[in-house]
This record gives sequence, C-alpha cells and structure tokens, in this order.
Amino acid sequence: MPDNSLVVACLTGVTAIAASSLASWLSSRGNAQALLLQVDATTEAQRREAIRQTRRAAYLDLIEQAQVVAEGLRGVDGLTAADSEAALAAHGDRHQRLRRAVTLIDLEGPSTVKVAASNLLIASGTLSTALAATAQNPGRENGRELQETLRAYIRLITPFVDAAATALDET
Repeated sequence: MPDNSLVVACLTGVTAIAASSLASWLSSRGNAQALLLQVDATTEAQRREAIRQTRRAAYLDLIEQAQVVAEGLRGVDGLTAADSEAALAAHGDRHQRLRRAVTLIDLEGPSTVKVAASNLLIASGTLSTALAATAQNPGRENGRELQETLRAYIRLITPFVDAAATALDET
C-alpha cells in the first residue's frame, strides 16, 4: 500500500492555499464595497453641505436686501413732492435688488422659504404703491398709510428668517 501521507499533505496544502485565496478575495471584495459606501456617504455629505451653504448665502442676501428696503423708507413721510419722487426712484432700485434675491430663493427652495420671500416681495411692491401715492399727494393720510405699510413689511422679515433657519436645519 503506497504511502497516502504525501497525497494527504498535498491535498491539505492545496486546500489551505485555496481557502486562503478565497478568504483574501472575499476580504478585498468586502473592503472595496465598504470603500464605495464610504465614498458615497462622503459625497452625499459634501453635496448636502454645498446645498446648505448656497441656500445660506441666498437667504442672507435676501435678509440684507429686505433690511435695505426697510431702512430706505424710514422717515420718508412728510417729504416734499420732489423728495418723494427721489425716494420712489431709490425704492425702485432697492425693490429690483430684492426681486433678484427672491428669484434666487425661488431656485434654492424649499417652498416655505419661497412663500415667505414672495410675501416680502409683494409687500415691497405695496410699499412702492404707497410711496407713489405719497409722492403724488404728500398729505398726512398717505404718509400714515405708507408708515403702516412699512411696519407690515418689516413684520414679514421675521417669518422669512424663521423659515430660512428651519430650512437650513433640515438640510
């Protein structure tokens, strides 16, 4: 009877090499999958942070423009017709900058922020109407209406800020 120990040793060696190779292949495949998952997670985190930063910049720009509109109209009651015309032209420029900022918000979203931004733009348009009425007829009643409209506009800034903060927290 031939010695089977050599055959057993060869089979054991081949089995060990095959098992080692299989384990190595499975391990490298698992490592590759883990690496792909990590890359996907990192990419998603970077994408979300980029969205957050873009939105933050757009929201800050709108807040700044909204404040500029409000500041530009403080104390305009009691102006002469000529001064009112100049104030109306200056407000038109500020309103256009606000409109551009709202357009950017429309692109960035989300809908709650879009609505709050649109409300500011509508109120700014109402301010234009009230200011034009004051420019045409600088009476006390028009001045009072302008100031009430301005206060209503200023009250709309806070809901926008709250909606923007919530949107940034959710991003």
